[in-house]
Amino acid sequence: MSDTRLFRASAAAALALHAALLVGRPGLHGGGDLRPHLRLIELMREQPGLHNVYAPAYHALGALLAPVVGLAAYPEWFAWLSAAALIAGFRLFQRSAGLPDAAAALFAFAPYGFALSWCLPKVEAAGYAIALAGLAAQLRGRLVWVTVALLAAFCVHTAAALFLGLCGGVLALQRHDVRALAALAVGTALAAPLLLAHLRVGCTPAEALLFSQGDYLRAAPRGLDAAHLAHALLLANPIALALAVRGAPHLLRRRRDVAIVCAVVALLYANELWLVPFGARTTLDLVRGLTLFAIPVSAAAGFALEGRARAARGAVVASAALSIAALWLVVPATCVSKPVAVVGVESIQVDRCRFRWTDPQRPPDEVEPR
Repeated sequence: MSDTRLFRASAAAALALHAALLVGRPGLHGGGDLRPHLRLIELMREQPGLHNVYAPAYHALGALLAPVVGLAAYPEWFAWLSAAALIAGFRLFQRSAGLPDAAAALFAFAPYGFALSWCLPKVEAAGYAIALAGLAAQLRGRLVWVTVALLAAFCVHTAAALFLGLCGGVLALQRHDVRALAALAVGTALAAPLLLAHLRVGCTPAEALLFSQGDYLRAAPRGLDAAHLAHALLLANPIALALAVRGAPHLLRRRRDVAIVCAVVALLYANELWLVPFGARTTLDLVRGLTLFAIPVSAAAGFALEGRARAARGAVVASAALSIAALWLVVPATCVSKPVAVVGVESIQVDRCRFRWTDPQRPPDEVEPR
């Protein structure tokens, strides 16, 4: 089997597993923040406009599609399409960066990726798909699409937009590419009205970017939980990690610019560790940040499998088996996924300047923090 065929088989199998997760349980399941998202969809349909600092695309698209597919089905459709977009986004990045096809085949079966379909809503999958497409466009010199991608990322997921801005900036500085920096600046400027709209109603800059306390920004926990670290290690795919250690020198030697971007992504992923001395952390912890960490891990692991078709097949099959096992043994312990009632969402009160809410049908201790 060629590496291209291996990727296609891996992507198809991974998306089939995502679909099985989404339709395998009766009714809608998700975390405590799914109902307020449904409420924002209803508000967007009743009165189009900005009702919260959360990026509006998820709610705007839901307002358009919910009357067609149903409010309860929309999060599942969005989750599956986001999973497909994330795999396609990494494929674009892999090909644009000149990485081996095996990298994309491994990425499709990154174990934590399936938590994005198990614990709805995980809007970041769509955001990071756009960010990867933007980086791919920058690598190919298609700078108009870099601007479009950054604007789209701000509309879909704020953290993904910041991720694209950071990684795109690092890549442009390495290449002394003033035009790429200008494209990123234009994308930021085009997204500015979205942020200004929040400031105009009294939100602070930190709240407009979801960096107020309780949103992306959190207080650091006292010490690191051993179970948390174990979950992060298993969901990071130890098979791919071992291959990445072997392939990293090849990535650095052959694509130094991409290797440095991957190092920045890995450093960003580890923020839970290096923010401890400052008494702070973000929601991008060692588990929830694994969507990002899969990017450098898969990129480096691909070089360890280059030209080794049999080893590549074995690594992908083993990663698939690990992902399936993790879905039953690890994923349920890392996020909340309970039956979610669509009825009564109109009673939810969502803050305007923070993604906080009051839901009479859910006690506070049942709400999954962002």
